[in-house]
Formats: sequence, C-alpha cells, structure tokens
Amino acid sequence: MAARGWSERVSPRTSFADPPTLRLREPTGQDELSLEGIDTRAATRLLTRLADPPDAIVALSASDRDLLLAALHRGLWGDRIVSSLECAACGAPYDLSFTLSDLQRQIESARAPSEVIALRTLEDGSAVIYLPSAEEEDAAAQAGPLAGQAQLANAMIGDGGPIPADLDERLEALAPLLDVDLEAPCAECGHEALARFDIQTFTLQRLLDEREAVLGEVHELASGYHWGLAEILSLPRGVRRSFAHRLGAAE
Repeated sequence: MAARGWSERVSPRTSFADPPTLRLREPTGQDELSLEGIDTRAATRLLTRLADPPDAIVALSASDRDLLLAALHRGLWGDRIVSSLECAACGAPYDLSFTLSDLQRQIESARAPSEVIALRTLEDGSAVIYLPSAEEEDAAAQAGPLAGQAQLANAMIGDGGPIPADLDERLEALAPLLDVDLEAPCAECGHEALARFDIQTFTLQRLLDEREAVLGEVHELASGYHWGLAEILSLPRGVRRSFAHRLGAAE
C-alpha cells in the first residue's frame, strides 16, 4: 500500500510543560467510517487513531485539541473555510469565507501569557488554573448543562475554594478555543450578523457528511479492481480518491 501522508507538525501550548511535537497521518477509510459523532469523545477517538504519538491525545486540553483539528482540516480540505449563510433581514444567501491560519493567528495574539507548570496546569502570575481533560469534559457533558458546568469549574480550581466569578473569562484568555462568533455582514444588504464557528463541530461534521461518498468510492474500487473491503479501507484517503477518479475517468 502507498505511504500515508502527514499533517504539519503541531506543538501543544497549554497541555505539557515539555510539549511533544504531534502530527496526524492521513486518514484511511477505516478512520473516516469509525467516526460516530461530533462531540469531544468522537474527536478524541479520531485524533488518537491518527496521531503520533497517539497516547498524547487523551492528555490534551480542549485548546490544544483544536490545534490538531485545524491541522486535520488543512490536510483534508485546505486552510480556507467557506460557510453558506442566509441573511435574516433580506433572505439572500451569501458566503462567509476566511482562513484558519488567519483566525488562529488572531486568537493566539490575544492569548494571555502563562506558564504550563504541570499537565494541563497553567500559572499566569496571579493564580493557577487546571484545564480539564477530554475524559472530564465528557463526564461533564453526561451530567447535563448545570451539573456539568459545576463539575468542570470545581476541577479547574482544584482546591475546593470558591469559584471565581471570572473563571470563564480567565479560561478563554489563557486557553482559547477555535469556537468563536465571527462578524458576517450580508453581502447583499449589509445587515450585521454573527456566525458561530467551532472547529470541532465543523471538521467532524464535514467528515460525517462525506460518509456516503466514501462508501461510493469503496464500491467503485471493489467493482473495478475486485479488491476486498479491508484492503480498500486501508488505503490512505488521497490514494483511494485518486484510484476512484481514474476509474470514473476511464468509463
């Protein structure tokens, strides 16, 4: 089988005192079809399948997981994001377009300085804040909105003391997510609007939306080359697509 490609190298910023360099291999059909949702658990499982080293993924903060999901999007579809919107004022369709790298630079430039003093533990000169793990985030999601939020807040403080009123703001400043409201004025009437962009939801949903296309390519290769299912699903995504394109062009 063909060699598997790798994403750009990613260095976590808020998870490790001595951060490893991570990279993601190109997904295979097995990886793509293994995806079962768009939540934190689904993101962690997919990144663990693709990452080198894989055991680093469960230790990442949500902020650092987003760095890898951005790298995954760039590797699969490129750096530019285009999202179709409908104006609430005039009803006209229009596109919101931006690049992930520009958005990441903007977010990083606003990130408050801090030092990672232990696993997912940041010290900003005045206080220490612990960043939840994927397992803790998942447990909080299972507990429901109010109870889950309280669980995460207590975990981030870690000393059993009162929860600071500005905890959410401090978390966003120290470990920002690629989960933001973007200005999206209507191209037709100029109506001001905000559009929510969340890299985890956007990237995982895009993969889920391609499931039928993956199955179609598997069918084409099985019919055209008489390869077995396991063999086809083990192909890197780009190789599988190239073979399917060649078959289609030859018809």
